[in-house]
Amino acid sequence: MNFRLRQWLVIYQYVAGICDSGAGLLIIGFPVFTLGLMRITVIPLPLAFIRYIGVFVLCVGLTYLWTAIRWPLTESTALVWLTQWKITAFIRAMVALFLLWQWIVHGVEAGWGTVMVFDGVFAAIQFIGLEQGWIERAA
Repeated sequence: MNFRLRQWLVIYQYVAGICDSGAGLLIIGFPVFTLGLMRITVIPLPLAFIRYIGVFVLCVGLTYLWTAIRWPLTESTALVWLTQWKITAFIRAMVALFLLWQWIVHGVEAGWGTVMVFDGVFAAIQFIGLEQGWIERAA
């Protein structure tokens, strides 16, 4: 067990969870305002479509928080953490790749680049951590 690594992983888990949950709630409750913060000028209508994306983002964020709260990182819960990291890393990578493709073909505004970079960086952190065995070493 590596106590310092465990601390960093728990911090990461909460940061990722709070960021996504907060963004999801903002998109659900205040879609036009939130997209404005992202410098998105073309607002898809009906707003229910954007709110639907907000629900998805909220749910991804809640998986981080639920895992951290319900299954604190130990040797017996490492499999839960590994599963959550694998699934969310895959989702984040697919979102980043989709937005990259859409950005290249001019299908989305440049403001979506923040989501692309954010999800790409978080996916990379998780893929690297999975490859390096961070969770197993911290448990």
